[in-house]
Amino acid sequence: MIKQVRRMNMENHLGANIKCFRKNKGYTQEELAGMLGVTPQAVSRWESEAGLPDVSMIVPIAQVLNVTTDALLGYHAQSQDEMISKQVFETVKEYFKDVTNPGANALKVCEYLAEEANKNPMNYDIVLKYVQNVAGLSYYIDMEQLLSDEPEKAKAILDDGIKKGINIIRYCNNAKKVNKAHFSLAWIYIHRKDYDNAREHVNVLPSLDGHTIREELNMSLVFFEKGFDAMKDSAVEFNKLLFDLITHQIETITTHYCYFGNFDEAIEICDWCEGVLKAYVAKPEFVTDCLGWCWRKFNFSKMSAYVRAGKMEQAKELCEAYLKEIKENGTFSEEEYQSVEKEFREQIYIL
Repeated sequence: MIKQVRRMNMENHLGANIKCFRKNKGYTQEELAGMLGVTPQAVSRWESEAGLPDVSMIVPIAQVLNVTTDALLGYHAQSQDEMISKQVFETVKEYFKDVTNPGANALKVCEYLAEEANKNPMNYDIVLKYVQNVAGLSYYIDMEQLLSDEPEKAKAILDDGIKKGINIIRYCNNAKKVNKAHFSLAWIYIHRKDYDNAREHVNVLPSLDGHTIREELNMSLVFFEKGFDAMKDSAVEFNKLLFDLITHQIETITTHYCYFGNFDEAIEICDWCEGVLKAYVAKPEFVTDCLGWCWRKFNFSKMSAYVRAGKMEQAKELCEAYLKEIKENGTFSEEEYQSVEKEFREQIYIL
């Protein structure tokens, strides 16, 4: 079977690849030159692509940097990387099926992904997934005192997540992955109370400026280039992006109001958020898979607000209505439904 290959995502040029792998190994240009028996100036020329190494140097360079010649030249077996990532992500899904103990599950996922990221350090899909899950774990470490009896372990996990996130930012040339790494690192620093470092990562992220949003301008471009019907398709994709953004904002704002605000404000904001979600549901072509996750988080937070206020009847009523709804609609598999049911019913008696 012929191995399918294509350009690596990390870099497309030999000089840039040499620089990337050299830095990943922690070598200076002088150190690499010494190992190869060339001058530091030669290494500098290679990395700036002012000149290329002789063909006879490709194997020695790859050996010193501990990479394959395919990787050094900018090629790799894409199908193999995709297969590994798919297997890893499927395993992660299995961990999260049980939602009754999210903190413990988050820790198990991080420990599993740490091993996979160490085995596949250049697979930025896996490394990023690890960093994102460390960011999620940082919430439980900060807000729910997870690992409070093992502070050194907690620190080691967060430190490792930061280190791997910085590697993505430095060496990955995929802008979306880099932005996601900045986003995750900001959250880790927030939950470490290191607000200055958090702000540095927040400030480099793209701003949601209504006058300069690429997708909004693209709709006008499509309209003038291809006409109204094509623009409608573009509008659907744009609104799906907005829906994903809005659902995450709704989850964040309702969680904060329901757990930390006063009761009247919490219910008022919940009613407003529910209206926003219903407006989107009325246009199903704009809705994405985020709806089920957001609706569960929303109802859980609102129920918790009732419990905090001592309004147990309203909490139970909301709980039963939501469970009946997702049961009838088949929102979750039977196994997932049982996990959600347990999560909701237990919350009524825990708070």
